[in-house]
Amino acid sequence: MINYVCVSDLHLGAASSLMTYLNPNSFQIDPQKPSPTLIEWVKCMDKIISQTNPKGSKKPKLILNGDIMELALSNTNETAMAFEQFVKLIFPADKDEKDWVFDTEMHFLPGNHDHHLWEKARETQYINHIESLPVGSRLPIPWHTTKMYKPNAIPDYFMNGIMHRQPHLKKANVCISTIYPNYIITNEDKSKGVIFSHGHYIESLYTLMSELKTMIFPDRLRPQEIWDIEAENFAWIDFFWSTMGRSGEVGKDIEAIYNKMQDSKEVRKLTDNLSESIAERWQKNKIKELATEGALKWILGDIFEKIANSERGVPHKVLDEKTELGLTEFIEKPIRLQMRAEMGQIPSHLSFIFGHTHKPFEKMMTFGGFPQAVKVYNDGGWVVDTVEQQDFHGGAVVLVDDNLDCISLRMYNEGKYEVSVAEAKYENEEHSEFFKTVSNLIDNDSEPFVSFSNIIEKEIQIRHAYLRSSVES
Repeated sequence: MINYVCVSDLHLGAASSLMTYLNPNSFQIDPQKPSPTLIEWVKCMDKIISQTNPKGSKKPKLILNGDIMELALSNTNETAMAFEQFVKLIFPADKDEKDWVFDTEMHFLPGNHDHHLWEKARETQYINHIESLPVGSRLPIPWHTTKMYKPNAIPDYFMNGIMHRQPHLKKANVCISTIYPNYIITNEDKSKGVIFSHGHYIESLYTLMSELKTMIFPDRLRPQEIWDIEAENFAWIDFFWSTMGRSGEVGKDIEAIYNKMQDSKEVRKLTDNLSESIAERWQKNKIKELATEGALKWILGDIFEKIANSERGVPHKVLDEKTELGLTEFIEKPIRLQMRAEMGQIPSHLSFIFGHTHKPFEKMMTFGGFPQAVKVYNDGGWVVDTVEQQDFHGGAVVLVDDNLDCISLRMYNEGKYEVSVAEAKYENEEHSEFFKTVSNLIDNDSEPFVSFSNIIEKEIQIRHAYLRSSVES
């Protein structure tokens, strides 16, 4: 039986997202229409879940594993309307609540593109807490993370407010609770567990403030606890990846800049122009102006190069060496330390599910400090990032059953339009019964899978054309 359904990187509201409606002629989004991909995706999930879980059984909980809402490159109102289309389809008004596929409570682990929603949640939590304290008492510092094990999840005021505009969702109390940045579910004796995390901290771009600190103060060590990592870097992530899209016309320009980063010449032109313009405004002395311009070119060049060369821009493998090292460090240090502190032990059988890179995969990986290899899954993404086809880019949904076995429902890769099931396995381990059950439900020559694959192939070509026009304009 399916207990959890994990999906990430929908980027609702972005023109490049397959989950946002994009006019194929004008390349303008219409957030008040559901995208063709989203419509067919919901049909596929409905079929798989309804035929796997017995009627009347507990419904699976949806894990929204980050970058669900595009707050970095889209206007807030458009993103909110696109999200509204998503929840209207998964909780349809024309069906009774008992016939809905998903549980009415969802868990949300913010990513870098919707990190601002975590800031809203934690500030609300902090205000509610200090209001309960005696007058004159010493106030604690705000929390930067939640617990990963049995967390006190925080209601997402923004998402819940959008959902409750729909009378049937408000009546059913459909809600989203926030956990950040890591969440683990385990069996009773904690010998087996599944960890969810968006995964942005596996790339050095998102710990830029920690890097700058160690450059300026070499005697200060990089943080290893997840609380400290977030405390040093949250403002940078929130500014660059969750605020720009809400900056009026500037937000639209940021999206154009982001698209142009596919072209190294455009990146250099952008760095030079921006450095020259800022230096000219800051410094009236010509010598100081040139010095400032040179420093800015170095700083901005490093930032833009990190963005342009992030993991999703590596075309020839699912993880490059640098990102694999970052993933290893993230699991061996903050993840392991948080489990030790909160659970007192490391489960002997672990699965780790993350997104962020937009490149789905499943593999066994060995990490220091763990009893044995970990089953690692990436649930891909629903965004077309590049002008040209990238074979490793694709979307997946990771399903978790009541035995905490995980399988990846591989929905598509660019250039490979068919639905399949994959599973990470220990050496000499047989495929799980869960894998076999779901695999038997997939028939790419029948509905709804054939329509899903046909639609997504067309929609990807439209996004390639959109990006091409954006880069060349």
